[in-house]
Amino acid sequence: MLRPRREDAQDTRALALGAARDLLHQYGYLGVSMDAVAERVHVKKASLYHHFPEGKEQLVLLIADGAISEGGEGITQAIEAHTIARQRFIAIATYIFSGTVQIGQVLRDALRFMSEEHQRRVYEQSYRQHYPQVRRVMDEGVETDELRAHDTRRSAWAFLDLASEMGSGGEAPRNAELAAWIVGLMLDGLGNPAAVIKELNGRQGHPARPGSPDLAGVADPAPRPEV
Repeated sequence: MLRPRREDAQDTRALALGAARDLLHQYGYLGVSMDAVAERVHVKKASLYHHFPEGKEQLVLLIADGAISEGGEGITQAIEAHTIARQRFIAIATYIFSGTVQIGQVLRDALRFMSEEHQRRVYEQSYRQHYPQVRRVMDEGVETDELRAHDTRRSAWAFLDLASEMGSGGEAPRNAELAAWIVGLMLDGLGNPAAVIKELNGRQGHPARPGSPDLAGVADPAPRPEV
């Protein structure tokens, strides 16, 4: 009996990863199965297990590794293409939306369905390749007075979480306009400065209204200790 050529084996592996990537993008982790991948690639399921002995989880893990690594390179390019913090954040979010695999969905599904070992691997990969870059943009924005001084560790995570979640959700179209809205929410907030000034002026010499909290002297939350 003839053994399959190495080229054929490599083609089968690449096709299987591509099919699993498409399924993951369209349906999430629960929509990926060895049966569905085998059907799309037109091979027997036993052949897939020859290439991926751990089955579906191995497939998804390899896809996650590739997407996270590719995402790190894409975020680097998005940052280097701009010098202003706002433009950098819009470029990062736009890039996150454009991925063939939505990192937010992969991370969410990994933490829900994968083994503890693989959960840690996906999380640490994302942490090393995405978070430090976003925090650097936050820190540089503070240094140049584009952003006010704040806990950049928290804001970097918040930005990544928001962009990743909205990028993997039902919001459409996922484009630069949505990216600009997310960045506006992060940098400008939802408060109305004029209303705040009016409220403060109205309180001068007057007691606080019943049920309204007295915010005088309330400071920002203390930053988290370094880990």
